Parts: sequence; C-alpha cells; structure tokens
Amino acid sequence: MSMRIGGTDGAHWGTHIAGVHLNTDYHRLSTDLRAGADSRVISADKAAIVESRRDIAVGTRRHLVDVTV
Repeated sequence: MSMRIGGTDGAHWGTHIAGVHLNTDYHRLSTDLRAGADSRVISADKAAIVESRRDIAVGTRRHLVDVTV
C-alpha cells in the first residue's frame, strides 16, 4: 500500500514537516553535544538545522511524504 500526502494545501504539510525535521535536528545536536561527539558529527547536525530553518523560511520547496507499507 502506498499513500501520498500533498495537493493544493501541500505548503502547509511542507511547513509542518520542516518543523518536525527542525525539532528532530535540534534534539540530535543537543544529544550529540552532551555525548561529546566528534566535530564532524556536530557540523553535520548544525548543517541539518540550517537546512530545516531554510525550508521553513523559504516555503517554496515542495515536501512530499510517501508512506509504503
């Protein structure tokens, strides 16, 4: 079974998904900092946060959620 979420109000889903990604990226960075992760891991976490923030700010990128079961 496959399901696609999108359509005319896809921008709302895109913003929601970008917010979820931002929250996940923030928690990953926080956890990695507390664990004393390597600087490359920290840099990757920071880059993910910047990308998620850009996705929210720009709002022009199309986000698609495909769920396959």
